[in-house]
Amino acid sequence: MKIVPGLPSFVTGASSGIGRAIALELGARRARVALVSRRADALERVADEVREAGGEPLVIPADVTDEAAIRGAVERAAASFGSLRLVIPNAGIGRYGLSWEHAPSEIESLIRINLLGVIFTVRAVLPHLLDAAPAHIAAVTSSAGLIPHVRGSAYCASKAGVNQYLAAVRLEVLDRGVGVSWICPGAVDTPFFEGANLDPDTDLPLLARLFVRRLQPEGVAHAVIRAVEHNRREVVVPAMMRFFAWTRRMTPALADWINRKLP
Repeated sequence: MKIVPGLPSFVTGASSGIGRAIALELGARRARVALVSRRADALERVADEVREAGGEPLVIPADVTDEAAIRGAVERAAASFGSLRLVIPNAGIGRYGLSWEHAPSEIESLIRINLLGVIFTVRAVLPHLLDAAPAHIAAVTSSAGLIPHVRGSAYCASKAGVNQYLAAVRLEVLDRGVGVSWICPGAVDTPFFEGANLDPDTDLPLLARLFVRRLQPEGVAHAVIRAVEHNRREVVVPAMMRFFAWTRRMTPALADWINRKLP
């Protein structure tokens, strides 16, 4: 599906990082962009940037873990734009810790925001996308949904759950004109790590630290747009992370051995 001027779109987690970069990319293509996040003040700043880039922003403060709130946000965006044709579930958090030490409250937050937030968003927006097809869902997940790592059990589970959920949704709607993609980046230079209890320079697996370059949010935004325009199923960036994910899929026992020997 081409990103054309006026395209009615809906981006969660739009107040910073990858979500902001996606919103600006859509703005540069003169799309109409509903900006969704809990932080209204930050959304207003992003809206100004989208407007300067040439887009038409709509600020909608909402919490993706609140099913009623996200449904209301979708209905407001659809009413304002007349329809919705692109949704980019991007809101997410990271919390890391050894599985037997990880606080239950943090695990619950991970699942509610990273997994249920996507499910609530997709459920709310799908009727509009089906009515306006061709349309597309392009969720930002994580390479952690494909490659498990130490101290990431709950986070990896939340992202793997999103990948599998979207794979099933894709089977349901692909023949009805709605594409579904999930974009799985490696480490990205955003505020994500500040609250995640993870230092990417010391805590990520050794091979990832040595061979996988840190991405910029704009690079992930470009990957999202390419996935939409080419109806890609699963996109893993950067290329070396894609190689590691392929290795994990093809030779899981070898990947486990390497992760244990090179933590």
